[in-house]
Amino acid sequence: MSVSPPRQLSEGVLRRRELRRRKRISLLARCWRLLALLASSTGLGWLLLRHGWVLRDAQQVQVTGAWGFSRDQIIQAAGLRFPVPLLQLNPDDLRQRLAGSLPVEQIQLQRHMLPPQLNISLRQRQAVARAQRRQATGLENGFVDRTGAWISRQQQAKARSAVPPGLMVMGWQQRYASTIEQLLLGLPEEAGIQRLRFHRNGELWLYSNRIGPVRLGPLDGQLQRKLLVLNHLTETWGGKPPTPDTRALDLSNPEHPELVLQPPRTIPPSPSGN
Repeated sequence: MSVSPPRQLSEGVLRRRELRRRKRISLLARCWRLLALLASSTGLGWLLLRHGWVLRDAQQVQVTGAWGFSRDQIIQAAGLRFPVPLLQLNPDDLRQRLAGSLPVEQIQLQRHMLPPQLNISLRQRQAVARAQRRQATGLENGFVDRTGAWISRQQQAKARSAVPPGLMVMGWQQRYASTIEQLLLGLPEEAGIQRLRFHRNGELWLYSNRIGPVRLGPLDGQLQRKLLVLNHLTETWGGKPPTPDTRALDLSNPEHPELVLQPPRTIPPSPSGN
């Protein structure tokens, strides 16, 4: 039996094999380049996070809008400890700490990478009245801002404010915040109101040394009308009590304001001598 010699591969087959081999080598080279790029990027990112985008001292924190607080107070309230990587800062946590420690609102935070810097923009809540509310542990004293929102004494103590407000709000509750805001805007200055009192029965009273007590009654949606009547009566009386015998001004029904007079004094009869 004769053995046939091996067939010679055609030139086209050899060329295709060579092309496939070159493609495999090229694919492996691209994979290695990709892995090298990923490794270098990861290493560079780690270096930047570790040593580049870092707040190292308080000078890299810029504060605007909080005229009543120093930068150190803001940093302490935010709980910042240097050095701290910028990308590890949680804006929501910072806002929560600032709002819980200081009387501020509309907190905006911006992180800048080059140069590393943290910008904190605050809008300070200004105390416009003293306030008192009843808690489970007893009466608590504090303050309210222009919107009627509560400001604790601890928060207010950190603000560089001047003379404490003269107006007093007694019986404060969260549901009265919008009413307090309306009162702060609508109370006539000539009336010289010194105290607002929300009674447990739901009635609102105003107290002034000029016109005496004013009963506004329940919060029934007529507050604006009652304030207009109070403004008119104050202008009419020139900021003075209507009569010496007036006990209170009743505006619970703004269409029919009434003067509650002092009960007449009864003079006991003099003993007759026999």
